[in-house]
Amino acid sequence: MNNENEFIGWGDSFVAEESNFKLFEAGSYPFVVTGFERKIYDGNSDKIQNGTPYAEIEMEFTGPLGTTKVLDRLYMVKKWQWKLTQFFTGIGQAPIVGQPFSPNWSQVVGSRGTAKLSINKYTSSKSGKEIENNQIDEYLEPKANAQAFQQTTSSQPQNTANTGFQPGAF
Repeated sequence: MNNENEFIGWGDSFVAEESNFKLFEAGSYPFVVTGFERKIYDGNSDKIQNGTPYAEIEMEFTGPLGTTKVLDRLYMVKKWQWKLTQFFTGIGQAPIVGQPFSPNWSQVVGSRGTAKLSINKYTSSKSGKEIENNQIDEYLEPKANAQAFQQTTSSQPQNTANTGFQPGAF
Protein backbone atom coordinates (compact mmCIF):
# COMPACT_ATOMS: atom_id res chain seq x y z
CA MET A 1 0.00 0.00 0.00
CA ASN A 2 2.48 2.66 1.16
CA ASN A 3 5.32 3.24 3.63
CA GLU A 4 3.05 3.19 6.69
CA ASN A 5 4.29 -0.33 7.50
CA GLU A 6 7.95 0.67 7.34
CA PHE A 7 9.80 -0.37 10.49
CA ILE A 8 11.14 2.13 13.01
CA GLY A 9 14.34 0.99 14.69
CA TRP A 10 14.61 0.97 18.51
CA GLY A 11 17.25 3.68 18.37
CA ASP A 12 15.56 5.72 15.59
CA SER A 13 13.64 8.92 16.04
CA PHE A 14 10.12 9.26 14.65
CA VAL A 15 7.76 12.10 13.79
CA ALA A 16 5.19 12.64 16.55
CA GLU A 17 1.65 12.50 15.17
CA GLU A 18 -1.87 12.66 16.49
CA SER A 19 -4.21 9.82 15.62
CA ASN A 20 -5.91 10.51 12.32
CA PHE A 21 -8.78 8.19 13.24
CA LYS A 22 -12.13 9.93 13.46
CA LEU A 23 -15.40 8.15 14.15
CA PHE A 24 -17.96 9.42 11.65
CA GLU A 25 -21.67 9.28 12.46
CA ALA A 26 -23.60 6.65 10.53
CA GLY A 27 -24.51 8.01 7.10
CA SER A 28 -23.43 8.37 3.48
CA TYR A 29 -20.04 9.88 2.69
CA PRO A 30 -17.83 10.26 -0.39
CA PHE A 31 -14.59 8.29 -0.51
CA VAL A 32 -11.49 7.82 -2.59
CA VAL A 33 -9.67 4.47 -2.72
CA THR A 34 -6.14 5.09 -1.41
CA GLY A 35 -4.86 1.53 -1.25
CA PHE A 36 -5.44 -2.00 -2.45
CA GLU A 37 -3.68 -5.23 -1.49
CA ARG A 38 -4.29 -8.84 -2.49
CA LYS A 39 -4.25 -11.02 0.62
CA ILE A 40 -5.04 -14.53 1.82
CA TYR A 41 -7.25 -15.04 4.87
CA ASP A 42 -5.54 -16.92 7.69
CA GLY A 43 -7.83 -16.20 10.63
CA ASN A 44 -10.32 -18.14 12.68
CA SER A 45 -13.89 -17.76 11.45
CA ASP A 46 -16.98 -19.85 10.88
CA LYS A 47 -17.87 -17.70 7.86
CA ILE A 48 -14.54 -17.63 6.00
CA GLN A 49 -12.24 -20.57 5.46
CA ASN A 50 -8.47 -20.25 5.70
CA GLY A 51 -6.81 -19.71 2.36
CA THR A 52 -9.62 -17.52 0.99
CA PRO A 53 -8.22 -14.77 -1.23
CA TYR A 54 -9.46 -11.25 -0.56
CA ALA A 55 -8.83 -7.66 -1.55
CA GLU A 56 -8.09 -5.28 1.31
CA ILE A 57 -9.35 -1.89 0.21
CA GLU A 58 -8.24 1.27 2.05
CA MET A 59 -10.51 4.28 1.58
CA GLU A 60 -10.38 7.85 2.77
CA PHE A 61 -13.81 9.26 3.61
CA THR A 62 -14.61 12.95 3.79
CA GLY A 63 -17.22 14.35 6.18
CA PRO A 64 -17.95 17.17 8.64
CA LEU A 65 -15.09 16.02 10.91
CA GLY A 66 -12.55 16.10 8.09
CA THR A 67 -11.24 12.80 6.75
CA THR A 68 -10.92 9.31 8.13
CA LYS A 69 -9.67 6.00 6.78
CA VAL A 70 -11.74 2.83 6.60
CA LEU A 71 -10.56 -0.62 5.51
CA ASP A 72 -12.85 -3.11 3.84
CA ARG A 73 -12.27 -6.69 2.80
CA LEU A 74 -13.72 -8.02 -0.43
CA TYR A 75 -13.62 -11.82 -0.14
CA MET A 76 -13.27 -13.67 -3.39
CA VAL A 77 -15.98 -16.26 -2.74
CA LYS A 78 -19.16 -16.87 -4.70
CA LYS A 79 -21.51 -16.26 -1.78
CA TRP A 80 -20.22 -12.66 -1.60
CA GLN A 81 -20.36 -11.81 -5.31
CA TRP A 82 -23.09 -9.32 -4.34
CA LYS A 83 -20.55 -7.26 -2.37
CA LEU A 84 -18.01 -7.33 -5.20
CA THR A 85 -20.78 -6.20 -7.56
CA GLN A 86 -21.79 -3.42 -5.17
CA PHE A 87 -18.19 -2.19 -4.77
CA PHE A 88 -17.37 -2.15 -8.48
CA THR A 89 -20.70 -0.51 -9.32
CA GLY A 90 -19.99 2.09 -6.62
CA ILE A 91 -16.63 3.04 -8.14
CA GLY A 92 -18.05 3.26 -11.65
CA GLN A 93 -16.93 0.00 -13.25
CA ALA A 94 -20.64 -0.92 -13.61
CA PRO A 95 -21.02 -4.69 -13.79
CA ILE A 96 -24.37 -5.83 -15.20
CA VAL A 97 -26.30 -8.10 -12.84
CA GLY A 98 -26.61 -11.60 -14.29
CA GLN A 99 -23.65 -11.10 -16.68
CA PRO A 100 -20.01 -12.18 -16.26
CA PHE A 101 -17.77 -9.31 -15.12
CA SER A 102 -13.99 -8.99 -15.07
CA PRO A 103 -12.95 -6.21 -12.68
CA ASN A 104 -10.15 -3.87 -13.62
CA TRP A 105 -8.14 -4.16 -10.41
CA SER A 106 -5.41 -1.86 -11.76
CA GLN A 107 -7.87 1.06 -11.72
CA VAL A 108 -9.18 0.54 -8.16
CA VAL A 109 -6.71 2.92 -6.44
CA GLY A 110 -7.80 6.48 -7.12
CA SER A 111 -11.42 5.47 -7.77
CA ARG A 112 -14.11 7.53 -6.11
CA GLY A 113 -17.53 6.66 -4.82
CA THR A 114 -20.01 7.05 -2.00
CA ALA A 115 -20.78 4.54 0.72
CA LYS A 116 -22.99 4.26 3.77
CA LEU A 117 -20.93 3.97 6.93
CA SER A 118 -22.20 2.39 10.12
CA ILE A 119 -20.68 2.30 13.58
CA ASN A 120 -19.28 -1.09 14.50
CA LYS A 121 -18.98 -1.84 18.23
CA TYR A 122 -16.84 -4.69 19.46
CA THR A 123 -14.86 -5.79 22.48
CA SER A 124 -11.09 -5.82 22.07
CA SER A 125 -9.65 -9.28 22.63
CA LYS A 126 -6.45 -7.68 23.96
CA SER A 127 -7.77 -5.04 26.37
CA GLY A 128 -11.35 -6.20 26.95
CA LYS A 129 -12.54 -2.63 26.24
CA GLU A 130 -15.47 -1.80 23.99
CA ILE A 131 -14.23 -0.15 20.80
CA GLU A 132 -16.07 1.63 18.01
CA ASN A 133 -15.02 2.05 14.41
CA ASN A 134 -16.67 2.74 11.09
CA GLN A 135 -17.44 -0.01 8.67
CA ILE A 136 -18.94 -0.09 5.21
CA ASP A 137 -22.65 -0.81 5.31
CA GLU A 138 -23.28 -0.41 1.58
CA TYR A 139 -21.58 0.95 -1.54
CA LEU A 140 -23.94 3.31 -3.36
CA GLU A 141 -24.51 3.57 -7.10
CA PRO A 142 -22.97 6.68 -8.67
CA LYS A 143 -26.28 8.30 -9.68
CA ALA A 144 -24.69 11.56 -10.79
CA ASN A 145 -22.49 9.69 -13.29
CA ALA A 146 -25.46 7.63 -14.50
CA GLN A 147 -27.52 10.80 -15.09
CA ALA A 148 -24.63 12.52 -16.87
CA PHE A 149 -24.13 9.42 -19.02
CA GLN A 150 -27.85 9.26 -19.92
CA GLN A 151 -27.97 12.97 -20.80
CA THR A 152 -24.84 12.75 -22.94
CA THR A 153 -25.93 9.63 -24.82
CA SER A 154 -29.44 10.93 -25.49
CA SER A 155 -28.14 14.22 -26.91
CA GLN A 156 -25.32 12.68 -28.97
CA PRO A 157 -25.72 10.99 -32.38
CA GLN A 158 -25.60 7.19 -32.38
CA ASN A 159 -22.31 7.19 -34.31
CA THR A 160 -19.81 8.19 -31.63
CA ALA A 161 -16.71 7.91 -33.82
CA ASN A 162 -16.66 11.64 -34.67
CA THR A 163 -17.77 12.99 -31.29
CA GLY A 164 -14.90 11.78 -29.12
CA PHE A 165 -17.48 10.40 -26.69
CA GLN A 166 -16.57 7.00 -25.28
CA PRO A 167 -19.25 5.18 -23.32
CA GLY A 168 -17.91 4.01 -19.98
CA ALA A 169 -15.03 6.51 -20.00
CA PHE A 170 -16.12 8.06 -16.70
